[in-house]
This record gives sequence, structure tokens and C-alpha cells, in this order.
Amino acid sequence: MKVEFTVSEDRMQAYAVIRKERPNEPPLSKEEFLSALYSAGIRYGIREEIIDDLIRSPVYNTPVLIAEGTPPIDGEDGKVELLKKVTEVVQSDGRVDLREIPAKQRVIVKRGEVIARIVPPTSGKEGKDVFGNPVRPKPGKMPEYHLGYNVAMKDNEIIATKSGILTVESNGTIHVNDTLEVKAVDYSTGNIDFPGKVVIKGDVKPDFVVRAQEDIVVKGVIEAATVVSFAGSVTAGGIKGREKAFVKAKKTIKTVFIESAEVEAEEVAVEKNIENSTVKAHSVTVTGSKGSIRGGVTIARVKVETFQLGSPIGIKTRVEVGVDPEVNEKIKIISAQVSLDKANVQKLTKVLVELRKMQSTLKDKFPPDKEALLNKVSNTLINLRDSIQKNEQELRRLNEIAEEMAKNAAVVVKEVAYPGVEIVMFNRVFHVEKELTRVVFYYRDGEIRVGGYSE
Repeated sequence: MKVEFTVSEDRMQAYAVIRKERPNEPPLSKEEFLSALYSAGIRYGIREEIIDDLIRSPVYNTPVLIAEGTPPIDGEDGKVELLKKVTEVVQSDGRVDLREIPAKQRVIVKRGEVIARIVPPTSGKEGKDVFGNPVRPKPGKMPEYHLGYNVAMKDNEIIATKSGILTVESNGTIHVNDTLEVKAVDYSTGNIDFPGKVVIKGDVKPDFVVRAQEDIVVKGVIEAATVVSFAGSVTAGGIKGREKAFVKAKKTIKTVFIESAEVEAEEVAVEKNIENSTVKAHSVTVTGSKGSIRGGVTIARVKVETFQLGSPIGIKTRVEVGVDPEVNEKIKIISAQVSLDKANVQKLTKVLVELRKMQSTLKDKFPPDKEALLNKVSNTLINLRDSIQKNEQELRRLNEIAEEMAKNAAVVVKEVAYPGVEIVMFNRVFHVEKELTRVVFYYRDGEIRVGGYSE
């Protein structure tokens, strides 16, 4: 009796075939079987319980599985693990159209924020064939990803290099879009609060709010809405406020016209007219050849420049220059405090006089509670007078600053200033009572003076 062995092509299974060479031949012993098995080189995954069965009850001329290798465990592929759920909106050419992402589904990330992690592939676990040889696993593949704009890789993490909208294209490209473009700001978009730049191709409708860290470009008109650029500029086709609009920029506001609105910026440049508005800036310039400032209040630290100031029908128009709003606000607050303290000094002085009269009259019989009140009033008066002295000293300092600013400021009217115009510099007011052509208003020696303008 003999035993033959066959091995599968991948060497992971070994089979035994027992053959009789002559009748009544005694069966193989287990030792003989194992000796033949080892001689064939099969040493791993041997299934001794099957061999025992074969020895007890031989099966002839039929392959029987008697050893099995351990297959390798292939490595897992790496993957890109986004830390935020992203709505993927892709055009036919593969680009992401941000205008099609609803406002509630926009995923906003901040500069330096980790937006994805690369989970590396695993190498897998080694197996063994029936000969005891190692069988190497198939390692996992590196994940496919592409870094788009405003993202960078650092230590297997994808980080936003700018604040903006996180998007993923169909080919796996990850972007952070630092510019948001919308057709208009209305009920279809809702309010906008964006950490980058905003471009609005139409109008900002009434009562809506647009906030951005960087520039805001409105190709249409801002209509009775709030628009604020915290670190950049605002450019608009016009501002039509209806006494409800508020537009503010860290740097510049540039527009065609301003009507019935409140506007604040470092610089304000208007092509045509400023009408019935409150404008606060370092400088205010109306650039158009027939441009005008009519009605409202215009406040500038350094200069207001326009072609026409006021209106032929005498609309009240107030222009304040050489004004630092912070300094003026401090002057108002401290002046009010000084007035209040002086009024309290007068009241407490009367109380103190009455208490001292009573003390003089009663002498040793002066009540202890009145004695305590007299001491309290005395101490309060000392503190109030000290406060008044310090605040008056601060007021003198602030007024010196304000007056110096006024000396470096000017109102330039390139064509005509109409009656009804008030020019304010420091604590002086100049009323224009007749038409003045091509003039410059400036502050000297405690007075507002009028000089001629020439290009």
C-alpha cells in the first residue's frame, strides 16, 4: 500500500490518495503516513484528525484534503477621511459651482483648520503554504486625492491655508474657495456671513445682511441692507438706503451714489452724489465732474472733496472735518461727567454747609449719624473735586488733539457751495449764507476761513 500526495497550484491545499498495490495488503500506520507526508515536504497545516480517520477507515483512490495553509490577509487600501460632510456639486466640466450650493449646506472652514486626514494603507498579514513557506499579502493602495487651491498637506493631514468654503470635486480634488459668488442676495440665498471675499453679481435686497472678512463686490445696488467688510473694501454699483442701509468697510467704500444711508470706511469714494446720508471716513471724495454732497452729515478726519456742496434750494448739509470720532466721543463723555460732577459738588456743598451749621449749633449734642454723614459728604466732595480736576486736564489734552487735527483738515469745493451748508471744524461752525464758488474751507487761529480753490 502506498500514499501519493498532490498540492494545489497556490500550494495552499495538500491532498492524499491511498492506493492498494496488492490484495489483503495491511493498512498504513500513522507513522508511515506522516513519514511519507514529510518526505513530500508538507509540514504546515496538517489535519491530523483527518489522517487518523484515513488510517482507521482507509478511502482508496480518492483525493482527501489532509493539509491546508493559512492564506495571507491583504492590506486595506488607504482613504481620505473628511472631517466635515461636504455637499459635492459639480458642473459638466468637473468644476464646482458654488452658486448652486445652498447657504445651509455650505461648509465653512477657517485658516489652519484640519479638513481631512489621510488614513494610510495597511501592509496586511502574512500567510503560510502547506510547505511552511511564507505567503506575502497584497499591500493596500495609497488613496487617490488631489490638493486644490488653498489647501496643503502636513503630517498626513490636509489643512486649509485660507478660510472659505470646503468643496470636493468628483475626481477627489479638495479645495477651499476663498471667494463666494452669488447672483444676488435675496430670499434664494439668505444672509451671507463669509470668511473670504464675496462677489454679488446683482443686488443686495432690502433687509438682508452681507458680512465678509475680505472684500465685498456688489455689481448691482445695495438696497436698504447691511453690508460689512471687516478687513477689506466694499465696491458697489450704488447704495440706496431708504434710511435703513448700513455699509461699513475697514478700508475703502467705492460706489456710484449714496442715498439715505449710513456709511463708514477709511476712505469713501463716490462717482456721482451723496444725498441725505451719514458718511464717516478718513477722507470723502466725490469724483464726478457734477458730483455733489446734498443733505445729511459728512464727517472726515482729513478731507472732504466734492464739486458741489449743498443744494440751490438750501437743503441743510453738514460737513465736519478734522474729526476723530473716538476723540470726539471721549470729549463728549468726559464733558458730561465733568458737568455731572460739578452739579453734584453744588448740591453736596449746600448739604455740607447745613451740616456744619448744625454741628456749630449743637456742638457736643451733634448726633453721631449726622457726624458720619458730614464725614461722608466731605470725603465725597474731595473725590469729586479731584475727579473734576483730572477730567478737565484730560479735556484740555483731547481738545488740543482735536484742534491740531482741524488745522490739518480741509473741505474742498471745486464748483459751488450753496447756502444751507454748515462747515464744522474743531468747535467752530461756519454757515454758508451765499453761493461760494471754487472754495476751500480750512481752520486757522481759532477760526474757519475760506480760500480760493485752484487745480
